[in-house]
Amino acid sequence: MRSLCLLTILLSVTLATLNISDDERHELSRDLTLWQKKFGHDDHVRAAMKLVRGTLTTDDLLRRLKATKDQLPTIRAANPHATFSHLTKFALLTDSEFARFVSGSASVVTPLPAAPASTNRSNRSATVSGNAYSVDWTTQSICVPPVKFKGNCGSNWAIVAAAAVSSTHCLTTGDAINLSAQQVLGCSYPGGTDGCKGAGFAQHAMQWLVSHSDALCSESAIPYTSGETGLAPFCSDSTKCAGAFALQAGPIVNLRGEAALTKQLQLQPVVAFVATPNHIWKSYRGGIVTWCPPTVYVDQAMLVVGYGTHDAGFNNNTLLPFFKLRNTWGTNWGERGDIRILRGEGNDEGICKLAANLVYSTLPPMGASKATLPPMGASKATLPHQP
Repeated sequence: MRSLCLLTILLSVTLATLNISDDERHELSRDLTLWQKKFGHDDHVRAAMKLVRGTLTTDDLLRRLKATKDQLPTIRAANPHATFSHLTKFALLTDSEFARFVSGSASVVTPLPAAPASTNRSNRSATVSGNAYSVDWTTQSICVPPVKFKGNCGSNWAIVAAAAVSSTHCLTTGDAINLSAQQVLGCSYPGGTDGCKGAGFAQHAMQWLVSHSDALCSESAIPYTSGETGLAPFCSDSTKCAGAFALQAGPIVNLRGEAALTKQLQLQPVVAFVATPNHIWKSYRGGIVTWCPPTVYVDQAMLVVGYGTHDAGFNNNTLLPFFKLRNTWGTNWGERGDIRILRGEGNDEGICKLAANLVYSTLPPMGASKATLPPMGASKATLPHQP
């Protein structure tokens, strides 16, 4: 395993030219040492740092760390229910480098048809203590694939599409699968050499998966390698996977708005397109994000995996509602790869535009579902197989 060896760089230049006080220099140097111990040999961080051009001196590293640290008071004041740090995996990336790293599915293509009328789905709804006050598909079922790291490739659209359709199949059949994001990256439009350039759309990828249900590969058959290479090869021969899955996933449709998202989450995870290239996402450690900078640009596909409420800690025991999203930045970002964002804004976009454009693969009408959520607080769920 190769590593990100910053220690050699740090020995080359003194700190004398930094325009900071001695006390601040000492503190930043200590913080940089802590960052190195945590992330200096992390393959995921090394992949992100490939975006850095040229050789970084000690001055460069400390200035980058200071720039990230200086943003904390502002984002903390705007998001009092979340925690942020300048010692995250992306701390040494400049704003432009971080934006290049997260860039992915930049917009939503031609609107898809509205969801079809419900067909015998009464038993598919989440059964959460009799009321759908909270849903978390990551802990209450086996139907959400694990967190992945997209690495040095703008492949979030492909990873999330594979996860969403995998979840739909599992919720329909009770059989957990993990479809190959690498296959989606190379085979669905635009695929091939453009796949890592963030030019793909999760909707197109999901449609490709559903329309090629007889020739899909698992993650183990075609593992994800583009995060390391930064390249997406053209579609490989997938005939070896023919018949591997009898995929059960219906047409792709879209939604808009928090109310529609909350309702659909009682049935399944949903793909969202989120605005992420800002300091909030760069420095996020945990908690509930309640504000994002205004923007018209969304760049990241994510899987919304639940919603709930959190005790805000006020005297009147106010409960803060949130959505839970699964990102593609690895488990050492956020809440083990997930993020919670304020729910209940009462508009069609939501915080960070998470509810502006929503996509899911419909659950096929197969009678009673083989996968429903157990009551909150129950033991870890497994999906029952009906005879």
